[in-house]
Amino acid sequence: MCTENILENNQKKITGLWNGIINMLPTQPRSFDTNDDPGFWTNGEEILCPSEAEMNMVYEFLNDIFREFGNYTLITGWYDPEEDRENGEQDDCTGFNYVRLE
Repeated sequence: MCTENILENNQKKITGLWNGIINMLPTQPRSFDTNDDPGFWTNGEEILCPSEAEMNMVYEFLNDIFREFGNYTLITGWYDPEEDRENGEQDDCTGFNYVRLE
């Protein structure tokens, strides 16, 4: 198998695993209060996490799996409530941490 086919196959594995996880997560948290065990959930593009520690755990887990398959970029961040309020961008994600596959 040529290198290009291997890379393409590996990218499909990463995308397939990511999409499988996203499709299994609920689309709403159990609670919008991050102190009230909201669990992991998705907005269809990101894995949303109630805390920075849980976000880091998800990131490290996925990073460990994906590194076996080559090129990928995982992005982490936080939807800052104050910044969202100032920008008029408050939504269900506000206050949650996230992991996103680029």
